[in-house]
Amino acid sequence: MYAVQFQAPIHDGVVHIPKQYTQIQHSDKARFVVMYDSVDEPAKKDKEIQAQLDEFHKLRSKSNNKTEATMELATNTDGMIDDGVF
Repeated sequence: MYAVQFQAPIHDGVVHIPKQYTQIQHSDKARFVVMYDSVDEPAKKDKEIQAQLDEFHKLRSKSNNKTEATMELATNTDGMIDDGVF
């Protein structure tokens, strides 16, 4: 088994093998190890969102307004007054 190392462009999921390694194209089987720079944008976005939430909670903890809106509080109609409109 032989080993080669090269950098190659990837277009639409296809890796283009450099011309000096054309013998690879005539092989029946090959093993590939792929190393790439991180392009993990969703994780970066998650960190940004978490940082914003942390900042919000920090500011909220300093506030004297401790009211918290939850889906249950927003949709609970049990405590509404029957004013006869309906």
